[in-house]
Amino acid sequence: MTEPLHEAHDRASWAELFFDLVLVFAVTQAAHLPVSQPNWGAVGQTVLLLALMWWSWVGVTLTVHGVEDTSRQRFFLFASGLAMFTMAITAPHAFTGHAEPLIFASAHLALRLLLWVAISRKKAFDRRVNPYAISALSAVPLVVAAFVPEGGVRVAIWVTSVLLAFAGPALSARSVAAVRFGATHLPERFALFVIIALGECVASVGNQASDSHLGLASWAAVVLTFLLGCGLWWLYFAYGFSAIEHSLRTNRVRGTVVRDVLSYGHMLLVVGLVLVSVGARAAVEHPTATAHGVNAYLLTLGAALFVLGFCFTRWRMFGAPTLGRTVVALALGALTALGALLPTLVTLIIVTVVVAALNAYEHWVVATGRPLQLLRLPGRAGLIS
Repeated sequence: MTEPLHEAHDRASWAELFFDLVLVFAVTQAAHLPVSQPNWGAVGQTVLLLALMWWSWVGVTLTVHGVEDTSRQRFFLFASGLAMFTMAITAPHAFTGHAEPLIFASAHLALRLLLWVAISRKKAFDRRVNPYAISALSAVPLVVAAFVPEGGVRVAIWVTSVLLAFAGPALSARSVAAVRFGATHLPERFALFVIIALGECVASVGNQASDSHLGLASWAAVVLTFLLGCGLWWLYFAYGFSAIEHSLRTNRVRGTVVRDVLSYGHMLLVVGLVLVSVGARAAVEHPTATAHGVNAYLLTLGAALFVLGFCFTRWRMFGAPTLGRTVVALALGALTALGALLPTLVTLIIVTVVVAALNAYEHWVVATGRPLQLLRLPGRAGLIS
């Protein structure tokens, strides 16, 4: 068995944290689209933007993993941050016109080429066909899309580009499996991105509240949103984070954990949190009204995706999700269908109570020493072997 990678630093470096500040702005920019344009098209654009931002962040994080905190690494992070900053600035108009989509696509291509060169020098992969090479190739169609008229063809190119980038680790599974990853640094880095997404929920609702004259119902929505954020934090950091650390430490093929649990699984968590932030903002703005259009569904849909993300990651880590989280994910998904029938404050109350009940149940199970009930699914077993 290949020895795991020696970790140059167990904690995130200051340069990495500075780079993360760009991501705070990028997530805010992507989340603003469905706020300014409350329709499913804007939600789809937000998901595509988040996917590219997320995949770029993953690429940077894995590139500097296991590398000493030197001036060369800092300059690399600063250059990557500039490219991401440019992408974030142009993100709200990345699908309209030609100039800003071209700037966005060029910055993204420059970042992917920078990552490909850096990982090649690092010699992390033993094959030329690896996720970084595929991601660099997938960035080229976005430049082409900037010259295509707005509409279905441009969106189709975007979707193809994103899918190709995400397919990279699966298409080069042997290369990924051969990479040596440490077990300390990466869980903290991915958990920090979850904090960034949670922060977007607080910031979005806070901005809406500070710009309005709040009545009693709106204040209730503000308090409930904060409590919901606490509940979502608890789902991840009370039990989920330790399970991820354990999986990465005990698995013989850590590259597969990094691919399935951290890279793919955490994307679900991030998208879910961003949708929750948009839905909660609408609840604060019009708490007693029945939401119309896309705003009627985002809060429950986002919460369902967030909990479903844990079901997927636990299945990939240990072979089975917990029954409690699976039931809650399905219940929140079913509640989404009722979003257009309930006042937004009522929907927010139900989601907050459901998440709190799940946390209370899991705390009771752990405190009393009972085993968590598992839902055995057909297919491949977990990653731990």
